[in-house]
Amino acid sequence: MKIFVTGSSGFIGYHLVKKLLNAGHKVIGVDNHNDYYDVSLKEKRKNLLRSANYKFFAQDINEIDIKDDDIDLAINLAAQAGVRVPKEREKLYEHSNINGFEAFCEFCQRKEIRKIIYASSSAVYSDSHTKKFIEDSTRLEPKSLYGVSKLKNELSAEKLCTNSDISIIGLRFFSVYGPYGRPDMAYFLFADAIMNNKPIFLNNKGLMARDMTFIDDVIGGIDGAINYMKKNIQIKNEIFNLGNNHPIKTIDLLNSIQLGLNAKTKIILNQTENEALMTHADITKSKNLLGYNPEVSFEDGIKIFLDWYKNYENL
Repeated sequence: MKIFVTGSSGFIGYHLVKKLLNAGHKVIGVDNHNDYYDVSLKEKRKNLLRSANYKFFAQDINEIDIKDDDIDLAINLAAQAGVRVPKEREKLYEHSNINGFEAFCEFCQRKEIRKIIYASSSAVYSDSHTKKFIEDSTRLEPKSLYGVSKLKNELSAEKLCTNSDISIIGLRFFSVYGPYGRPDMAYFLFADAIMNNKPIFLNNKGLMARDMTFIDDVIGGIDGAINYMKKNIQIKNEIFNLGNNHPIKTIDLLNSIQLGLNAKTKIILNQTENEALMTHADITKSKNLLGYNPEVSFEDGIKIFLDWYKNYENL
């Protein structure tokens, strides 16, 4: 297959492109390498994706200009990520996530691409700390601007399906972590702070919980979505959770990282209001239809990340 991937130098994008190339697919990648976090990490990911079957274009998602035709599948991962960003970056939720997704869909229509997979997020769900998040029954009531932008993507995808013969799958990712991960996420920030003896800002006493999902499992889920799409002629914006079905409290995440690094640092308590108390994916639908089966435990996953983290500057 010839597969188009936006956000190809991002955390999930890098691992996905690597998987696709290893499987023998031709891949076209687009990424603008913005400075939301260390650009050198994005460059490092891109440079690891050397293959005769890989074409990379440094482009903004709103200005895609790719001459290739006969693209079989398009996957949108480009976005302004994170539920907490500096005030001056909040405008990127609209620019990259909302307008960018619309531009991506228009590109697919121009190129007559009939199969689309896009990244949504657990952030679209309502705040709940007692029940699992189920795709078709949990209320959608995002607390963050990021979650709002991802819900708008889902509504746009639904409209596109209604007015065309394009098949679309949306994947709600749950706190993806692992090697070459995003430095703005808690697990990476904690490791950085501990190794550099800087204070850690612990939100809401560390009592929030996240369904931490290892990168390899998420890539397996995307692969399952690709295979599901290949087997079905028409898919009308089918939504799937890709989580681990095992929430981890932030304080337990911190303790695991301290133990893994055999070090501690100062903790400063902080209060936030725009985040869910807990995310917990019901993965029944993904298991039944995508063959999704997360295999990496949190304990093993965080060890793999820390082993990478200790050496990544030299990789």
